[in-house]
Amino acid sequence: MPAVIIISTGDELLYGTTLNTNSTFISSLFFGSNFKVIKHVTVGDDINSIVTSISESIDEADVIITTGGLGPTDDDNTVEAVCRVFKTNIVTDEESDKKTMDYFKSMNFSLNKLDSKMSTVPENSYVIKNKYGLAPGFVMESDGKIVISLPGVPAETEDMMVQRVIPYLKDKYSFHENMKLAYRMSGIRESDINTMVNEISLPDYLRIGITSKSGICDLIITGMSENLTEKDNIDSLIKSKFIKYILNYDAVSPEQELVFLLRDKGLTISTAESCTGGLIAKRITDIAGSSEVYKGSVVAYSNEIKTEFLGVSDDTLRIHGAVSENTAAEMAASVKKKFKTDVSISTTGIAGPGGGSDSKPVGTVCFGFAINEYRHTFTKQIRGNRDRIRTFSSLYAINFLRDYLKNLN
Repeated sequence: MPAVIIISTGDELLYGTTLNTNSTFISSLFFGSNFKVIKHVTVGDDINSIVTSISESIDEADVIITTGGLGPTDDDNTVEAVCRVFKTNIVTDEESDKKTMDYFKSMNFSLNKLDSKMSTVPENSYVIKNKYGLAPGFVMESDGKIVISLPGVPAETEDMMVQRVIPYLKDKYSFHENMKLAYRMSGIRESDINTMVNEISLPDYLRIGITSKSGICDLIITGMSENLTEKDNIDSLIKSKFIKYILNYDAVSPEQELVFLLRDKGLTISTAESCTGGLIAKRITDIAGSSEVYKGSVVAYSNEIKTEFLGVSDDTLRIHGAVSENTAAEMAASVKKKFKTDVSISTTGIAGPGGGSDSKPVGTVCFGFAINEYRHTFTKQIRGNRDRIRTFSSLYAINFLRDYLKNLN
């Protein structure tokens, strides 16, 4: 199993002014493959630090991937650092140099010596073309060790890894990724996933990983050998156990699956939001193709909008209050009618930090649903700060509707 070390360069990474997403993305491509990432290293722009990091990594790993330091400025030192390690010369890649000159000419900019620096690579290296930028990447090989250097711009790194580096490693090391099963779930806690997995008779050689972020959980199952044996059987057991929670349609989020479900069933949707402030609308409209099903939203934050625009009765507000299932029900029914949709969602609650009471503490959120002729309301007590309450409110609303539509014939 080849070992991999990822080296990220740049003072901005050490200062904390730039988030390092490259190492995360690169690691994700190796996860569940016959390659093992053993270390992430972050160094500044100092050339001696880069040389030391590469040299030490060569002693530990088979493949070293560096990102950053291929630009035109004085602090871009990766090419020179690699040349020092491999005791070779810096040369100009003619194809990249022409691309740079053509680009600057098209922009009516003059080309200076520093700009030409972007076209340099180590002598006798394998050049990796850059589809989205000017600086090429490159590969150096010696004594069975490989150093791959890529630009620091995430879009450039990601494309070059997928389109160039992984195919290169497939040829070099027979790279394959048949060692994992991955499932994204929503509407279930990490601890419940753990308990339910333990109830399944799975082979002992499996490694189970569960991660959670903002109410969405990933269950990752990996094998300890080059192939995940019994893969189809394991996949069937997991899907049967977690059928209610697993996102289908290859969806990466519950709102994406919701859009697919609405589209497949020929339904349209509208939303009326108070405490979530349009967050449900945002989550749905973030999905490409949502215009086929989503009609619009009313952010009814004040009681005046609830009554004057959505028609919530004064008696409902006086007797039950703005934060009540009665109000949520009227909001959902009204927005469904106004936007002429098949489905509607409403939310009204107390996101905090103020505004709570003994009977309705901060985190009280009421939900309303109008789905064809079906009507439903419920209340949740959500702990946390304002952002968490609003985020999980939008998630609860989407998950309820998603689960309902899965069982709708």
